[in-house]
Amino acid sequence: MSTEASSHAGERTVAIDTDGTVDVARWLALGCVLVLTASYVSVLYGVTQVVGGSRSLLAIVGLSLAAATILAGLIRPRTAAMVAAVGAGIGFAYYFTSAGVELGTVLTATDQLVSDTVALATGLPLLRMVQAGTWTLGFAPAPVFLSWYLAARGRYAASVVPGGAALGFLVLTGDAGTPAALAGTLAAIGAVAFGDLRHRGGSIAQADLLAVLFAVTVALSLSVSVVPGEPTGPTHLTQGEPGTLEATIDSAPQRSGISGQVDLSPEVRFTVESDDPAYWRTGVYDRFTGDEWVRTGQDERYDGRLASPPDSTETVKQTVTAETELGIMPVAPQPVELGGEITRRTTVSRHGQPRPETPLQPGESYTVESAVVDQRPAALRAAGTDYPDRITDTYLQTPEDTSSTFGDRTDEITAGADTPYDKAVAIEDALESTKRYSLEVSQPSGNVAEKFLLEMDAGYCVYFATTMTQMLREEGIPARYVTGYTTGQQVDDDTYVVRGLDAHSWVEAYFPDHGWVRFDPTPSSTRSDVHTDRLQEARANGNDNADTDESADVPIDGNDPGTDEDPRDGDGSDSFDGNGTEPNDPSDVQEPQNDTEPEDNATNDTDDPETSFNGTTVDGEDERSWLERLSAVARESVALGVVALVGLAAGARRTGALARLRREVGVYWHGPRRDPNRDAERAFERLERLLARQYRPRRRSESGRAYLTALAAAADEGEPPTDPRLERVLEAYERATYGGGVDRAEADAAIAVVDDLARDRLPVIGRRE
Repeated sequence: MSTEASSHAGERTVAIDTDGTVDVARWLALGCVLVLTASYVSVLYGVTQVVGGSRSLLAIVGLSLAAATILAGLIRPRTAAMVAAVGAGIGFAYYFTSAGVELGTVLTATDQLVSDTVALATGLPLLRMVQAGTWTLGFAPAPVFLSWYLAARGRYAASVVPGGAALGFLVLTGDAGTPAALAGTLAAIGAVAFGDLRHRGGSIAQADLLAVLFAVTVALSLSVSVVPGEPTGPTHLTQGEPGTLEATIDSAPQRSGISGQVDLSPEVRFTVESDDPAYWRTGVYDRFTGDEWVRTGQDERYDGRLASPPDSTETVKQTVTAETELGIMPVAPQPVELGGEITRRTTVSRHGQPRPETPLQPGESYTVESAVVDQRPAALRAAGTDYPDRITDTYLQTPEDTSSTFGDRTDEITAGADTPYDKAVAIEDALESTKRYSLEVSQPSGNVAEKFLLEMDAGYCVYFATTMTQMLREEGIPARYVTGYTTGQQVDDDTYVVRGLDAHSWVEAYFPDHGWVRFDPTPSSTRSDVHTDRLQEARANGNDNADTDESADVPIDGNDPGTDEDPRDGDGSDSFDGNGTEPNDPSDVQEPQNDTEPEDNATNDTDDPETSFNGTTVDGEDERSWLERLSAVARESVALGVVALVGLAAGARRTGALARLRREVGVYWHGPRRDPNRDAERAFERLERLLARQYRPRRRSESGRAYLTALAAAADEGEPPTDPRLERVLEAYERATYGGGVDRAEADAAIAVVDDLARDRLPVIGRRE
């Protein structure tokens, strides 16, 4: 097929063969549909890389594409929609059964489906779903199949609807970031545009409209995640200033971050009255992404009771009082009951950790009753491995990209251990004795646990606890990552003052018939020295927030009560210090590390760790991270800028604003000067626009001279005569158009006259009142 277009000005005929264009447009449209599909499948793939099932996901996507290709020529769209619906039904039935819904009630589980969908659409990230892997496998087939089926049948505009809906839903959950949203949106618009090109035989009559729609769609795709619902970030203030250990481990209610160099805040956070010292737990996290921890499941309102450990017979009570605004609820593990006014606005995670809906104010207090778990070594060794399914389903997760080397190294460390307890102690001892405590570290890329075990020489509690949790899981031992505070400073027989520098993270391992038991692989002696130095420095600097009235006169003895005693010492068969290690363990012999001095170790890349960056002194790695963040922001800004410019340009063309702007500018600016004859013609064209603005436009039937004569004749009697300079512009125009042409000087003179007239903004044919 071919078409012809004629140009009357030059009597030229251009023949365009559109057969090749149509074929190219078809392939480009299909390619865009595949890119759209890849944009949301990549988001799902990222989830399965964390929770498992990435191969199954890719297999399902491949089968869906193959089935759509085969059925495109065999079934009608309505039948294809039914096939997609059946596929989605099977997928979500599998999700429900994995989530514990009985197979016989799957078809009636509409309320749960609606509840899950609403939770996701209002900001619940997929990684916080308990059964995130099976949900992705159930979600993927329908949009992939239907989108590709419609594209294969040449219905490109319709094909972007299911894929766009899938991507939009993942934008709502917060899982689809800017790159995926932009790529998918661009591909969707491209599929529509190239499909239109194909159907029109090689001509897109509405290209400017498509560009405008593209820009608007991108803007919406980037803002649609701002919707009411459960936020992915903090619901209120996190503890500690940015850059402190507290702010890192309590980065958001549902997430706990892992960063590079951190600082310690000496300011008091809360006080505790308790008969027994303990670690004060504030967060429990079960899903490790490689560079942060995520807490799965949704919170529920506290109803007066919490789950008790299997063998708990004794309890310990505490009264916690906030000394500053507190967005957390510290408790001694394992809490079974809360008391106080705060409980009316308290939620509880599926892991049994309470949290206030609004921050506690200074002076507010609450009570906690916590169960005491039997942690005697002999009892834990005899606990066995008969773990409940609900425990193994949640607390054995490791990222799919964890290397076999990590597992091999873990096996070496636990080679001589016969029971889960002995393996836990072996891992705890190995980390404590082979890694140094330091707050000055560079955050590694990739899997932090893997990098810390195999490559790094030093780190702080986040690195130790993260690594031990993942090592236990590699050995099939359910474990979870816990954040909170160590006991703090004992200022009375039963009173403890807890500061920001006591922020800590540790590990809890599960033992059948006992429950969760604490392990702390972070070297205690070095950590205590660093914290003592930091508190002494704060007191010397007169920091009033570093003490309460009760603690101000209490000397610092360098010991943290929470690290000197361990409940796993009680049957006489073993003796342990505060970390579960033997007293003579070489890990107790540590060189003190000052958190304000640079270290010469594998985590520092330069002898001078401080570098000036935009007027701020930062660590070398922090400078690189700032540069990386700035680079990412710059790339995103450039992409958004390009989208905005395309949309504005297309919108201006669509509305004629661009042409009007060009004409307006042309009145006052002649532009580049080249050929004298053409410049003379352009000068008269500018004069025409100036006269049209003051009087009337030139008619088609009028010559230039007839136009000026008509305007002069129409002027009222008694008005000043016509500006004589107009004749010079007219004569230059006539010679350039109909005569022998003009030279450079004559053209420049005509241009100068028009410039003066435009600048003066005065009537040139006669003044009008």
